[in-house]
Order: sequence, then C-alpha cells, then structure tokens
Amino acid sequence: MSPSGVSVGAWVAFAQFAGPVLLVMLVIGLAAGILQTATQIREASIPFVLKLAGVAALTTAAGPLMMGGMEQYAIRLLAAIPALVHG
Repeated sequence: MSPSGVSVGAWVAFAQFAGPVLLVMLVIGLAAGILQTATQIREASIPFVLKLAGVAALTTAAGPLMMGGMEQYAIRLLAAIPALVHG
C-alpha cells in the first residue's frame, strides 16, 4: 500500500462509517422540518429526539457492517506499515 493508498483508504473507511449516519440524520431532519413547517409547531427537541432514535436504530441494525470497513482498513494499514516505513 502506497502513501496515497493509505489516504484513499482512510477516506473510503470514513465514508463507510459516517456516510449512513449522516444520510439518516439528513433524511430525518428534512422530514421533521417539513412536518414542523406544515403543522407550524416550533419545538427544537422534536427533530433532535427523532435523529437520536434514528441513529440509535441505524447503529444497532447496521453497526457491524459499518465497522467492517473500518476493520478491513485497519488490517490493511497495519500490514502495510513495514513497507511504508522502509519505502
């Protein structure tokens, strides 16, 4: 693994780990905002609680899959350390 491969692998692992969480929070926040606008309810805790519940459900359901990418990146990185150090 080259130094650029380490960087690309880190970004891919980050996207696999944080992407689903950010997407769920975006969808829930948008839906809650539309619902609050339609009903004219201005309560800040409603989207917060919905996002918290959504992220908790996502982490419970897909946590092992999201951590799988991080695990594979860590394994490849640890195996590549000698080649990176000795060039």
